[in-house]
Amino acid sequence: MKILIHGAGREVGRSCIEVQSKDGEFLLDCGVKLSVGGMEYPTRTDTKNIDAVFISHAHLDHTGCLPLFDHQGLFCPVFATPMTKAITKILLLDSFEIEMAERHGDVAYKKRDVERIGESIITVSYNEWNKIHGIEWKFYDAGHIPGSSSVMIKTEGKTILYTGDINTEETLLMQRINDNYDEPIDILIIESTYGNRSHPERSKTEEEFLNLVEEKIKQGTVLLPCFAVGRAQEILLLLQRRKWNEKIYVDGMAREVTELLLSHPNTYKNPAGLRKAYNSAMQIRGSHDRDSIISRNEKAIFITTSGMLDGGPIVRYLENFCNNPNVSVILTGYQVRDSNGRMLVESKKIRLNRRTVDVKCFVKQFDFSAHAGMEGLHALIKKISPKTVIINHGDEAEAEDLGKFCAKMKIKTFVPKTGEVIEI
Repeated sequence: MKILIHGAGREVGRSCIEVQSKDGEFLLDCGVKLSVGGMEYPTRTDTKNIDAVFISHAHLDHTGCLPLFDHQGLFCPVFATPMTKAITKILLLDSFEIEMAERHGDVAYKKRDVERIGESIITVSYNEWNKIHGIEWKFYDAGHIPGSSSVMIKTEGKTILYTGDINTEETLLMQRINDNYDEPIDILIIESTYGNRSHPERSKTEEEFLNLVEEKIKQGTVLLPCFAVGRAQEILLLLQRRKWNEKIYVDGMAREVTELLLSHPNTYKNPAGLRKAYNSAMQIRGSHDRDSIISRNEKAIFITTSGMLDGGPIVRYLENFCNNPNVSVILTGYQVRDSNGRMLVESKKIRLNRRTVDVKCFVKQFDFSAHAGMEGLHALIKKISPKTVIINHGDEAEAEDLGKFCAKMKIKTFVPKTGEVIEI
């Protein structure tokens, strides 16, 4: 058996792992990575001999290459949970439209590829064994975002668990991972986003966040860039803990995904609370609505996308507010290396309209992670006690440090780079 790392090897982004066995060739995720130079794809983009694709969740670093694969002639089943399919269709279309605008139509695939791959995804429920080409497989709830999954595959007498992105702690929106696996696991392919870092105490972070928003809204507008899936809804729920004299606006993909989740209330915690929070906010529907509010220089709280400032309505807000010291930009999640958000945090600069500009706003980053922290990863590895561990989806230091932990447990450990092949 061979396991090929086509992406997310000692990096965060373009998750794509291939399992080659006597039963066929299978892909675990098919993502992209945003970088300064543009979109980075997995090292494999041809579709020959692929027998199935298993999608762990909808985020673009796990799904964004699907339209390119479709354009190249992908002709095999693509499996995901129903919620992952629904969110994926939204995110892929939005990504395509952004790429078309930024690259003036020079995109590697067509809109019909986006629409076709979105519609063709086959939906499967959690905790049900399925068979294809001689393998058995099952999805487990990964606790990361609505619809997220870990994937278990049985082939050549071995059981593989691909965690995808996981959260071992409960959040305001999500239950923790379902780690009650009903099979001994031989090969664990595990994410390492926080492989050497602990999360701050969640309740303390939530109170610090609310106190800061309360302080900064007295001075002027507060911008809350959020990931559209999961984080925006969590922030809406969190803001409900305080009474605000100012309006709360929900904009961009955050609004669209929230409305989707409200129509599927069985996919997350506290749907009644989310509906109440959303109904108490104001919805911005389109650029005309947005520009009208910006022109009024209204002091308000804006929940908008994208969470790493690399596109979406947040760019429009920053174009207008980046020189205003009374405006606050409060980041709510992880900022990938080379993202606009990472640049803002590290240097108070961002890229706007292909120029790098200084930002005079107040800037602060909070860690509302939907990923397991170091302790959660350690505990999960100990509980599973696999024979082999393959570390992925983490920057160099995080991946290496988690690998060292596994090696100390006498587990055969690989910390591969993108492009490497592992023989089992």
